[in-house]
Amino acid sequence: MKKVAEIISYLSLVLIVLAPILFYAGKVDLEMNKLLLTTATVTWFASALCWIGRETSADSVPE
Repeated sequence: MKKVAEIISYLSLVLIVLAPILFYAGKVDLEMNKLLLTTATVTWFASALCWIGRETSADSVPE
């Protein structure tokens, strides 16, 4: 599950970079650009919460 969330979050980051490039190139209009960016941002936050900062080790446990 952690690996799937990681892959989804990286794909969302790619879409966040790709959407403005597509808009600049004239491939998508402004409304579609807003939709792509909003969807990718929400997806990134949701998927990144599942795997970022979840490591537990003996060094990080308070005594």
